[in-house]
Amino acid sequence: MEPHAEKNDSRLTSSQEKAVAARGNVLVMAGAGTGKTETLVARCLNCLDQERAALDELLIVTFTEAAATKMKQRLRRVLEEKSRENPGDSFFAEQLALFEAAHIGTLHGFCFKLVREHFYELGLDPLPAVLDEGEARLLADETLDEELQEQYEDRDEFAASV
Repeated sequence: MEPHAEKNDSRLTSSQEKAVAARGNVLVMAGAGTGKTETLVARCLNCLDQERAALDELLIVTFTEAAATKMKQRLRRVLEEKSRENPGDSFFAEQLALFEAAHIGTLHGFCFKLVREHFYELGLDPLPAVLDEGEARLLADETLDEELQEQYEDRDEFAASV
C-alpha cells in the first residue's frame, strides 16, 4: 500500500499505522531501514495525544543505542514543537519535564536498570557489571566447557546413567 503523509511529515505504511493505533503491548519487528524508529515515535505520540498518557507511563525500547538515540531526539523535537504550538495546553510541556524520567532506550538497558533496582530480590551482587564482548565470549566459552566436561564425566544431574 502507498504510504501517506502524517501531520509531522512522516510517511507511514498501512501496517505501521496499525502498529501506531493498536493499544496494549505491541511488538514492532521489521528489517533495517524500514521505519521502526519512526513508527515507535508515532505510536508514542499517538498514546500521548489520543490517550493523554504520561510519558513516564510508557515503556519504549529498541535494540540498538543508535535507534534509541534517534528515537529520543525525534520524540523530544516533536514534543517541543507541540508544546510551542499549544501554549495554552500545558500537557506537552509536562511531558517534556518527564522526558528524563521516561523509559526510552534499549531493551538491554531497561533490563539492566531492573536488575540494578531489584538485585536484592534476585539474589545478585548490588554492583552488577557489564562485560565487554571479549570478556563475555571468554566467560561463555569457559561455562560451556565446564558444562560439557560435567556431562562427559557423568557429573551432571541430568546425565543419563547407563
